[in-house]
Amino acid sequence: MLFCLFLFVALLVGRLPLTGTEEEPGTPSSPSSSTATDGFFSSNCSQLTLKVDFSSRVVEHEYIVAFNGYFTAKARCHFISSALRNTEAENWRIVERENPASDYPSDFEVVQIRQDARSRLLTLQDHPYIKRVTPQRKVFRTLKLLSGGDGSSSCNDTRWVQKWQSWQSSRPLRRTSLSLSSGFWHATGRHSSRRLLRAIPRHVAQILQADVLWQMGHTGSGVKVAVFDTGLSEKHPHFKNVKERTNWTNEKTLDDGLGHGTFVAGVIASMRECQGFAPDSELHIFRVFTNNQVSYTSWFLDAFNYAILKKIDVLNLSIGGPDFMDHPFVDKVWELTANRVIMVSAIGNDGPLYGTLNNPADQMDVIGVGGIDFEDNIARFSSRGMTTWELPGGYGRVKPDIVTYGSGVRGSGMKEGCRSLSGTSVASPVVAGAVTLLARIVDKNGDHIDVAVSYSPVLWPWAGYLAVSISVAKKAASWEGIAQGHVMLTVASPAENDSAVGGEMISTVKLPVKVKIVPTPPRSKRVLWDQYHNLRYPPGYFPRDNLRMKNDPLDWNGDHIHTNFRDMYQHLRSMGYFVEVLGSPITCFDASQYGTLLMVDSEEEYFPEEITKLRRDIDNGLSLIIFSDWYNTSVMRKVKFYDENTRQWWMPDTGGANIPALNDLISVWGMAFSDGLYEGDFTMADHDMYYASGCSIARFPEDGVVIAQTLKDQGLEVLKQETAVVDNVPVLGLYQTPSEGGGRIALYGDSNCIDDSHRQKDCFWLLDALLQYTSYGVTPPSLLHSQNKVTPPAGTDKPLPERLEGNHLYRYSKVLEAHLGDPKPRPLPACPHLSWAKPQPLNETAPSNLWKHQKLLSVDIDKVELPNVGAYRPQVRPLSPGESGAWDIPGGIMPGRYNQEVGQTIPMFAFLGAMVVLSFFVVQLTKSRSKPKRRKPRIKRPLYLQQQQQQTPHTGRNPTV
Repeated sequence: MLFCLFLFVALLVGRLPLTGTEEEPGTPSSPSSSTATDGFFSSNCSQLTLKVDFSSRVVEHEYIVAFNGYFTAKARCHFISSALRNTEAENWRIVERENPASDYPSDFEVVQIRQDARSRLLTLQDHPYIKRVTPQRKVFRTLKLLSGGDGSSSCNDTRWVQKWQSWQSSRPLRRTSLSLSSGFWHATGRHSSRRLLRAIPRHVAQILQADVLWQMGHTGSGVKVAVFDTGLSEKHPHFKNVKERTNWTNEKTLDDGLGHGTFVAGVIASMRECQGFAPDSELHIFRVFTNNQVSYTSWFLDAFNYAILKKIDVLNLSIGGPDFMDHPFVDKVWELTANRVIMVSAIGNDGPLYGTLNNPADQMDVIGVGGIDFEDNIARFSSRGMTTWELPGGYGRVKPDIVTYGSGVRGSGMKEGCRSLSGTSVASPVVAGAVTLLARIVDKNGDHIDVAVSYSPVLWPWAGYLAVSISVAKKAASWEGIAQGHVMLTVASPAENDSAVGGEMISTVKLPVKVKIVPTPPRSKRVLWDQYHNLRYPPGYFPRDNLRMKNDPLDWNGDHIHTNFRDMYQHLRSMGYFVEVLGSPITCFDASQYGTLLMVDSEEEYFPEEITKLRRDIDNGLSLIIFSDWYNTSVMRKVKFYDENTRQWWMPDTGGANIPALNDLISVWGMAFSDGLYEGDFTMADHDMYYASGCSIARFPEDGVVIAQTLKDQGLEVLKQETAVVDNVPVLGLYQTPSEGGGRIALYGDSNCIDDSHRQKDCFWLLDALLQYTSYGVTPPSLLHSQNKVTPPAGTDKPLPERLEGNHLYRYSKVLEAHLGDPKPRPLPACPHLSWAKPQPLNETAPSNLWKHQKLLSVDIDKVELPNVGAYRPQVRPLSPGESGAWDIPGGIMPGRYNQEVGQTIPMFAFLGAMVVLSFFVVQLTKSRSKPKRRKPRIKRPLYLQQQQQQTPHTGRNPTV
């Protein structure tokens, strides 16, 4: 009996569906890349990591012609024909685009021009209805899946391998699919001998408590969500509400041949096994990549137009690139968000360096998503802010907007089942799913802050600006605390209907404000960072400060204290300094409030008025620190490169720094930098240093302190591939100005030691020593008595560097303007003038709740009582043959969550099954004991006894034997 009991329990457990570890079907094939598809399915829930190789090139003779509005195909053809009518060559045609948007008006056309392209492009751009002509681009993407561990590893295995042989941040001049290998994720066990003994959760929707909203009846119903990726199979069992699948490629299929699009859609809207966030949402699948992993810019533009037409609510996009001046793409994203499309995009994979945001995630109207692992550590590769669009006039914006889980997330397999992937293309749909699920459903000490609102004369989509400036009121100069309030903005727009005379549309926006105020620091602790004179790519070619970085030639990080100088900023804050940013000319700040002006890697020219004011400020006590970089016209001509996108040679208009402009700034004190280019390791004040493509000091006052080092002549190496060592290269100079109460000046020829971009050995100690000198007049003894101290150079033996002849710096400069002959300075712009708004104190006792915090701006999860749904688990069964993939859910409410830890519930089911079987046997045994004994079979009596019994009178009792 005991043997039968165990056998029955084993059979019961064996029939339980092990959905979380179910082996997925066979591997599909791809005609272009077997590596991309061979790893897309895994058994035993093994960890897979998605790695993407991405490249793009210009399609020869094809151009995207953008119009000023939406026109029919006939009208667009007419405009192009009229623009090219007077040209001699006739070998051009409009490329046909067969896709769902072909029947609707469009704002662009793809034109193929084979002869005299340049003159034809100019002719097209002169047409009044044509906005822009840009080359058509062809995109190649290769998806590769790498195993994150042993194939037999459990879903909850915490063993990760962290491989960091080397890392460098490169600046690809293209948009890429934002996915990475598992080597970029923080390991869950930081030490091989100690590991966190807990299971890593896999269903990210439950980790973010989506099941709480499911129990409340919120499942994304009625929300239209678009997935721009590789498509989706028609009868996938995980999706019940796929409203439309559209193909924007040149392949005649709507199915996903790679699996990436299916995974992304599953994270958002899967309704079984690996559940998504919003299973009742309307899925709109946009197939924009072929099975060969190829796409075109025009495919995206057409798909975006169709998304606007279909009134999509949420759009997930997992591509990005560095160029926020890619006009057709950026303009279309702006148009999408202006049409109330919530766009979610991955922030990029160029971390951990700051200032590496990718477009479109860096736009203020796009939700930029960064990645973390299940230990809530920021992924090392995840790009981070701030934005550089606004520099130098603005301060930039904090990005990414949000970070979420992107490591080991479970999603839908290509045909059925689940798999785990890692990468920022995983983190983006996590946020998109949460947004889809949520799409349907101040004031103490405010007088201590001053608020000003400034805006352009025209405020309209794609035009103008609106800025909010916050400052501490004068009466709070010595006050410390939290000031709160809100800013209310009212925007009046013309009525949509032109017939409504005088009609206006009124929009009101409330912006909550909460700032921490500290007492005004002493002057010696206040450092002003000159951001106004820093230039970066885009739009011009500004080379890297370290010429060894050949794979990353562009200076594109913004040179800001919150981007590639963030480590320096944090170090100065830890040392008690307060660093502020100057985003306007030198004539626009009060020098009496600051101890030191810090100029690092300046590429911009200077107004004559700036030079005059700085000299006056230093005479009155302001100090100056300059970290320069290389500048050599011969080397600048050597590092030019050919850009295949624009089909032209790019030559830098300045070096790592604008040495001629800096020399004009400091010439009054008898100082100047040279055009020498040096590199090498050395020791200064017992600190190891590395000089990376820096310049030397050519001229310095004779009563100053100059430190020299032995370095390699990198300029000779670049120009002639020869190696030479130069002794006594002046690299550091300290000078006290002679005027009474005057400031101090410190010069150093290289900024790479404080720049996060390619820093090898930091020199924060040197910056501390220089600030001690400039702020307090204390010369570090290690420098004052250094054995490398030399006589200051007079600079009379060699001419000083001159500006590159024929440079085009005026195209990107805020100081220069085009002029016949040499460029001339522009008129000095007026300093920003802020009109401070009059605060309106709110009476807390009045019948108004405006003083309270705005609801839903932030939620303290620890103070919110959430329904207890942990004990409610639905039963999930596999589909029967012919059964529909949809769930029949009463009232559209999704039953409780499906727990990913199915394996942990198996012992409970086994115990319950055993108890049921045991109860059955106990009941049967009890019945057998309580039942009356069975009567013995009657013996047939002789005939004479029967006759005698019949003669016996009846007594009312049954006869017995």
